[in-house]
Amino acid sequence: MKIAIVDDDHLFQFMTHKLIERIAPGHQLLGFQDGQPALDFIQANQSHLQRLPELILLDINMPLLNGWQFLEGLKQLEATTYRPRIYMVSSSIDPADVLKSQTYAQVKGYLTKPLSKQQLTELLSDPIRE
Repeated sequence: MKIAIVDDDHLFQFMTHKLIERIAPGHQLLGFQDGQPALDFIQANQSHLQRLPELILLDINMPLLNGWQFLEGLKQLEATTYRPRIYMVSSSIDPADVLKSQTYAQVKGYLTKPLSKQQLTELLSDPIRE
């Protein structure tokens, strides 16, 4: 499975990458420091769905294109057959953020940082749902 970690926190990216490698080796991990390069990657590869991540761990607060803007940009892409599982990942425990994440069909959950080994194990073993 291809997994994208979209987060401007270098430490979170590193720790999540290492934890996924340890609990579920063999996954291809893609790292993006902001929503814009992640959206650009998806747009550039939308005619090659096999290159795109099936699972996206998406931070909310990023400097250029935040998580909400990324989700809106994803809606605008022509690749209507691309349906990744997206989990919002944030240090925010604001109930408004949780509620807002539930308004996006592709967002399957809201997780607070730091992610635990158990949370990642459950995400990686969860069957892909439409």
